[in-house]
Amino acid sequence: MRLRAVSTVTPTYPQPVIEMPNLATDSWAAVPPAERSFKESIAHAAYEEAGIGPEDVDVAEVYDLSTALELDWYEDLGLCGRGEAEVLLRKGDTALGGRVPVNPSGGLASFGEAVPAQALAQVCELTWQLRGRAGERQVEGARVGITANQGLFGHGSSVVLST
Repeated sequence: MRLRAVSTVTPTYPQPVIEMPNLATDSWAAVPPAERSFKESIAHAAYEEAGIGPEDVDVAEVYDLSTALELDWYEDLGLCGRGEAEVLLRKGDTALGGRVPVNPSGGLASFGEAVPAQALAQVCELTWQLRGRAGERQVEGARVGITANQGLFGHGSSVVLST
């Protein structure tokens, strides 16, 4: 196993688009918008550190406190383009046997929200996946995995593991 990247990101202000967990923002009238959204920057930092891109990911574990958040992460991680998360889901690309399974562990729906243990649980799941020890939820041939997590007060993290 190789730990390829650990990224920790905080939002860049001003933000022209308010996104959870950011509940407030500064005026952006005099400053151009950031190149990436807060959540996009989490994955970008991890990909850059690991020297990979979204096309290299075989399995992902993402923060899914709600179903909508999981769909957002498909796009924020670059697994699909903006507005294409529903298509990715409906094609079965994020299910076991799909192009890039997301949350084969069951995510927070099965683990529960236990900050910061959920981020560690994501890393554990990727480790099991990449070692081929995930049992019935095994992603066949998984060699690269990414996690994505976010907190209410404007921080996010991502870990990239590979074999």
